[in-house]
Amino acid sequence: MTVGSWARDTDGMNKDQATSLEGASEHSPKRPAFSGRTLQARWHFIWLIYVPFYFISWLYRKPGPVEVAASLAGAAAFLALFVMIWRQRGRPTLWQVIAIFCLGLGLSRFNVGWSVYTIYAMSFAARMTSRGVAVRTMIALELILLALGPLLQAHGLSAWVSGLIFGAVVGFAGLMQSDMERKNQELAVAHEEVRALATTAERERISRDLHDLLGHTLTLVAIKAELAARLVSRDAEAAEREMQEVAAAAREALSEVRTAVVGMRGASLALELDKARQALAAANVQADITALATDGHPGQEAVLAMALREAVTNVIRHAGARRCEIRLEPTASSLVLTVADDGGAARSRRGRA
Repeated sequence: MTVGSWARDTDGMNKDQATSLEGASEHSPKRPAFSGRTLQARWHFIWLIYVPFYFISWLYRKPGPVEVAASLAGAAAFLALFVMIWRQRGRPTLWQVIAIFCLGLGLSRFNVGWSVYTIYAMSFAARMTSRGVAVRTMIALELILLALGPLLQAHGLSAWVSGLIFGAVVGFAGLMQSDMERKNQELAVAHEEVRALATTAERERISRDLHDLLGHTLTLVAIKAELAARLVSRDAEAAEREMQEVAAAAREALSEVRTAVVGMRGASLALELDKARQALAAANVQADITALATDGHPGQEAVLAMALREAVTNVIRHAGARRCEIRLEPTASSLVLTVADDGGAARSRRGRA
């Protein structure tokens, strides 16, 4: 009865190493939760430094009481909208952008600095949640400034030109920045998903390794312990040797379990072949091992060593065989492992190795 045949190509052999590195990163020190978004929230008020530009003209002329009242009321309304927008994580709605833009147009008859607010409106329009809406809104605002050019130029040509040009520059620069922020957020989400998948893969690998290690070793320990129990009354020295081998196997298993958990290295195929010969001999199964090559990519050796360990364990436990043949043959790009025995087919039990 053929127990199994396995082949492993050289492609993708670094998967276990990658998952080990990703799994290890799970235990790295966590960065402070406030390092990114909270820091941005603390410093967004720095963008208010452009508001005083509105009041520069007061340095060389005396404003009237109506202008003072309208300007202060406009500044208060803008600050309220500014805080409201940043409480929304810097993603304004359409009505907020329009309100700031209309605020600048309404103050155009009082102060040449009115374009400060229309430039702010273009900047906030670029940060709207929908990129399509942001682009259409920015174009619409620019067209409105062009259409109102004859009226606005009467209150200052330089203000109208600066509002038109700098508004476009600031707006589309903000659009590029907003696109970059969206991509960074998508990359961060994708990175977290990769970390989660790598952690899951690493846990599954450790689970498989522990199952294979303990299943093989405990089978060997059980067989040798039973043999020692039968020999103790007939040959005490032989029984002692068997128990010493049981102790050595237990110590080796402990070392391998620690290695599997840490994930520092894969299983050695040559060592596993030697252990398979010992386990089969202890179970009175004749081992016929042909290994034309045991050196391969570390990933190949790890996979084939685990497959060999599981196959030999199943032969000893379930096959009832007297002879087991193990062949390891290289091909152009892979190692092929075949394990066959002369036992009868056994009914497998769910949940049992």
